[in-house]
Amino acid sequence: MGETKWTAEQLSAITTRRRNLLVAAAAGSGKTAVLVERIIRMITEGEEPVDIDSLLVVTFTSAAAAEMRERIGDAISKALEHSPNSKVLQRQLALLNRANITTMHSFCLDVIKNNFHHIDLDPNFRIGDDTECTLIRSEVVSELFEDRYDQDDDSFKKLVDSYGQGKDDSKLQQMVLDLYQFSMSEPWPETWLKEKCEELNICSEEELNNSHWAKILINNVEIELETFERLLHNAKELSETTEGLEPYLTNIEDDINQIISIREGIAGGLSSVYNKIEGLSFSKLKSVKKNQVSDEEAQQRVKDIRDDVKKKLNKMKEDIFSIPPEEAVKDFKILYFLINELVGLVLEFDKRYKGKKRDRGILDFNDLEHLCLNVLTEEGEDGQIMPSSVAKEFKMKFSEVLVDEYQDTNNIQETIISMVSRKEEEDPNVFMVGDVKQSIYRFRHAKPELFLNKYNSYPTDGSHDMKIMLYKNFRSRKEVIDGVNYIFNMLMSKSVGELEYDENEALNLGADYKDLDAENVYDIENEVNTQDIEIAGDIEVHILDKSAQKEDSEEAEVVESDMQEDVQNSEAEEDLDSIQIEARIVAKRIHELMNASNGKKYMVWDRSLDKYRRLKYKDIVILLRATKNWSEVFVDELGQSGIPVYADTGTGYFDTIEIRTIMSLLQVIDNPMQDIHILSVLRSPIFLFSSEELGELRLIDKEKYFYEILKSISEGALSSEASDITINDELKRKCVYFAEKLKLWRDKALYMPIDEFIWYLYMDTSYYGYAGAMPNGVQRQANLRILFQRAKQYEKTSFKGLFNFINFINKLRKSSGDMGSAKILGENEDVVRIMSIHKSKGLEFPVVFLSGCGKQFNLMDLNKEILFHDELGFGPEYIDVDRRISYTSLPKHAIKMRFKLEALSEEMRVLYVAFTRAKEKLIITGAVSNLEKVTKRWCSAAALSDDKILSSEVLKGKSYMDWIGMALAKHKNGEELRKSGNTIVDYIKSDFSTWNIKYWSKNDVIVDEKLKAVDEIEDESQERRLFIYKDSGEINEDIERRLDFQYKFKSSTSIAANISVSDLKRAAYEEDQNEIETIYKGDRIIKPQFLQEEKGLSAAERGTVVHFVMQHIELGKLRSREEVEDQLEDMVQGEFLTKEQAKVVNISKIFKFFQSNIGKRIIEAYENGSMLYRELPFFTEIPAYLVDKSLSKEETKDELVRLQGVVDCFFEEEDGLVLVDYKTDYVEEGNEQLIKDRYEVQLNYYSDTLEKITGKKVKEKYLYLFGLDKEVKY
Repeated sequence: MGETKWTAEQLSAITTRRRNLLVAAAAGSGKTAVLVERIIRMITEGEEPVDIDSLLVVTFTSAAAAEMRERIGDAISKALEHSPNSKVLQRQLALLNRANITTMHSFCLDVIKNNFHHIDLDPNFRIGDDTECTLIRSEVVSELFEDRYDQDDDSFKKLVDSYGQGKDDSKLQQMVLDLYQFSMSEPWPETWLKEKCEELNICSEEELNNSHWAKILINNVEIELETFERLLHNAKELSETTEGLEPYLTNIEDDINQIISIREGIAGGLSSVYNKIEGLSFSKLKSVKKNQVSDEEAQQRVKDIRDDVKKKLNKMKEDIFSIPPEEAVKDFKILYFLINELVGLVLEFDKRYKGKKRDRGILDFNDLEHLCLNVLTEEGEDGQIMPSSVAKEFKMKFSEVLVDEYQDTNNIQETIISMVSRKEEEDPNVFMVGDVKQSIYRFRHAKPELFLNKYNSYPTDGSHDMKIMLYKNFRSRKEVIDGVNYIFNMLMSKSVGELEYDENEALNLGADYKDLDAENVYDIENEVNTQDIEIAGDIEVHILDKSAQKEDSEEAEVVESDMQEDVQNSEAEEDLDSIQIEARIVAKRIHELMNASNGKKYMVWDRSLDKYRRLKYKDIVILLRATKNWSEVFVDELGQSGIPVYADTGTGYFDTIEIRTIMSLLQVIDNPMQDIHILSVLRSPIFLFSSEELGELRLIDKEKYFYEILKSISEGALSSEASDITINDELKRKCVYFAEKLKLWRDKALYMPIDEFIWYLYMDTSYYGYAGAMPNGVQRQANLRILFQRAKQYEKTSFKGLFNFINFINKLRKSSGDMGSAKILGENEDVVRIMSIHKSKGLEFPVVFLSGCGKQFNLMDLNKEILFHDELGFGPEYIDVDRRISYTSLPKHAIKMRFKLEALSEEMRVLYVAFTRAKEKLIITGAVSNLEKVTKRWCSAAALSDDKILSSEVLKGKSYMDWIGMALAKHKNGEELRKSGNTIVDYIKSDFSTWNIKYWSKNDVIVDEKLKAVDEIEDESQERRLFIYKDSGEINEDIERRLDFQYKFKSSTSIAANISVSDLKRAAYEEDQNEIETIYKGDRIIKPQFLQEEKGLSAAERGTVVHFVMQHIELGKLRSREEVEDQLEDMVQGEFLTKEQAKVVNISKIFKFFQSNIGKRIIEAYENGSMLYRELPFFTEIPAYLVDKSLSKEETKDELVRLQGVVDCFFEEEDGLVLVDYKTDYVEEGNEQLIKDRYEVQLNYYSDTLEKITGKKVKEKYLYLFGLDKEVKY
């Protein structure tokens, strides 16, 4: 590959210096490459290149920071290859590890650590686990409420009566927690809470009219009235131009005059508008003679418009103007009183929560930003916030502050950036890059307005502030880009999307996809014929009509009542049947693409080959707005159709049989008087009680707990009433065994750390091995390891003991919903991936299915009793307990309007992100309830404008499919929509995008029940079905294939099912037949123990002892050799080691290890609360041909052997994982390279497995040779 050819705009973004620079980088425009190149040139070019550690580079995620650091390192290394003697390059490479390439949280943590003395902070703090902090907050708010009840406070009681739920105050407690968390996104939370509360202290109509709520309400009324007036003018024009409708003109003109009158009253404020709307009345539409009307459709359209306007005006009257403004002012007295009490609770909660965290020596993530801000700011004499001396040092230190994904910055982060940069000074130095159209994290308090304000105010040629726009897309084909531009030109506006999508925002083609010819096709199977190949193609839209499954009510317009009734249940009551059908439509289309069902092979461009190649499963992604209730169905349906598929569902973990069993076991150990959990444990493979045996136990005593019965049997102490019941010896043996084991485990649970205790249970019960032998065993063992890892995290918290751990897991389950099954999939696995649109951000795929587009937008937050908004403050429901009435207050009405605009704007941006993931083909799927009615609504919306879809119509959309349908109703390819909608629409003729719209019904996908029995015989534990499409005739072939199946890899049956990494290492290193035989099945002749000579510990046993010590030594107590010695003595006293074993441990070498570079990094990871594991066992699978070189790679590529091993230590740093393997063998000085070569295979397998398990990159691998006190880096 040659040197990168930068566009003029990219080059400007790379080279422009000494100003605040905002780079608006559209999807696929190469913003990361531009950012890296800018940094490289800053540190290597010019008369005075800056050092890389004088830059602050802020990224959105740790992964992005790691990638950025790696890219910069690679670029410097490549430059050194051309200029190996360059002192500048050598210096920058040496400084790279000190570079401030970091997330905002990591930067804040560094600031706090280095300046803890400025804020009176104990330097020995740690970052609390999310669940630990959740538990503490729950504890604090419960204690706070108990104390307030004890004080018999009338104000508090009124708040509880107003916003509690009867005798249950959990809803109000959650409200306190929510408001606390919300306020933490503000730079000065206490100030914000008090100021926004004070805004409710309104005592006159004048104050009400001047409030921002009134301004929003009036502005919204004006926009609505303008729309109504335009609609009525359309109705008037239809009446004038349609013969026989002239009598309607009087009514319509009356209506228009009333609208004009209300609009004229807007200048007088709420009172004036209220009086105008209160006097509003509509006359009855005059009758016309049916036989004289020339166009009945036009007549119906006029009636529909007028009815629509009347309905909405009445709705406005009932909602916003239901009470006169003078009465509304009186409401504010109660609202102010209640919110003032709520704010007081939040401030008291904050004080107590800080105290609890201080007592435990922990900080949470909110603390990082706020404490950092405390370090960076001070109050001036006039009360203004100013940069502190520390902030001024940063201003001088940083040559430039570069912020990636700037569109996702929040208020407090913006303030921190301002404090450490010279943003407002004469020599500005802030570089901001992002795309506001991809700002999709408002739920995390991101403020796209920060980007937009600069975008709208920065000139393109400014000397202090400047913007550059990168809109050339180097990712997608023309077909995709044209489709993106059409849809968002039609839909995105300042009202919905917060940005006008025009020619300035449109994507420009930058990707170079070669024309198809025989020379650039990679096909090893057949002679190339381009006539048999398909590439790219139209954007496809598949619409499922589920008319028979839901009533028309779903398609009513989005008004507040809809949100109260429908949206609330949209997530919980998702139509499973329609999801399954949609999944089958997707499966069918994937089969067609993969199997050349139309006679043509679908191919994609592979840049690494510089050729077209056949589509692979891993080229395909299915994007969903939210995966809950959807991904599981898609995985099931695609899997049953023979498509390899993977979804990181984020759910289902706690429902897996292995986790349920272990959690039940822990519950029983903690408290055996729990029949449900004890039955689960008894029936499990751990104890193997049968149903009949459990029935016998229950017959002994129907009143007692099962544990009491089991204990009585094991002690031979049955009651006299049960003494005549015969218990067979096998059942008695099981009861005795259970009682003994339970006693042992309960004793060990008292003193063992929870993580060690859980692993001990895995081994003692053999359940870990059993889980591995079950179907999908690798996944099940990975799930068990996740629980073990959670226990390790728990051990680092301030909570201790089994009971608290169970609460810890229960709270985790409630707060996070679910953890999702462990990730065992590598990035190169050839499977279709299913993921949320949010998780896909920053990724790209050749073929994108955007599914679930018929799913309704989730606007449930609008229904909360009190709304919070960073600008508009509090929007409480008005509740009068004495009169037992409640209604939406004016502030809440205003905030709901703003929230809805912001929520739908966010949805528009999420849709943009989804569209722009596609490189070569985009396929959209979604279900609607009544195709005819829905398409009519889409066409009616499209017909209202000659150009873009009106914002008022976009706001009525309830789903992505609504929006896409409206836009396509105006497209030249939207004839099917216009036909089914039976509406004339003037379409946009000049657009270049091409669309293929297809309708589906339930009957288009046939479920063949006849084959169900065949599958159930094969696997009774699963409901499986084979679905056939109308044009398929493969049933008999499939049955015949199953019956004639022969296992063709008999040679691999001689290989052991399980081997260790050490086995592979030996085989790879020596390739000696005697060594390889240890991999194969067969008996090894070992000298009987009684014939072996008595001797001290063997080298292997000594190594085991050292590994045990390295696993269990406390990393916080290693400041001296004496502390190591004390810990070793504790292990002996605790009977973890024998005295003989302790004697073989060289204390000095252990201490030297932790004084080494790698040892210090391990301790630092521990102190930072980073991911850190010691002696982590693992199981994975590898191809059989890697074990036996004689096996054919092609024939045995699907044959897997289970590989097991133990990773001595790995930990996480900001830019990746570090792997450490200890070697205790004797090594002669100078043989380090030999040892390094010998263990390379072993460490590579450890590295690959860690990356698969954690999903994180292993950046460094080390051997530590205790014999030489040396670390060896790979």
